[in-house]
Amino acid sequence: MDYITKPSITRLARRAGIKSLSEECYPVIHEAIGTEIENIISVALIINSERSTKTLMIDDIRDAFRI
Repeated sequence: MDYITKPSITRLARRAGIKSLSEECYPVIHEAIGTEIENIISVALIINSERSTKTLMIDDIRDAFRI
């Protein structure tokens, strides 16, 4: 999860209306985002295997978000 950097977390926070973040927030947010992405991908892979395809498609990801 090296691609989730402090600047990217700050950009997301700014879009959400947060003006500043303490330094202790970054590891917690980083871990929460990583865990959520892992959960979504694992559900998407289950959906993909149920559809009997080898390519993960955008519909699989959308359905994983709905679940």
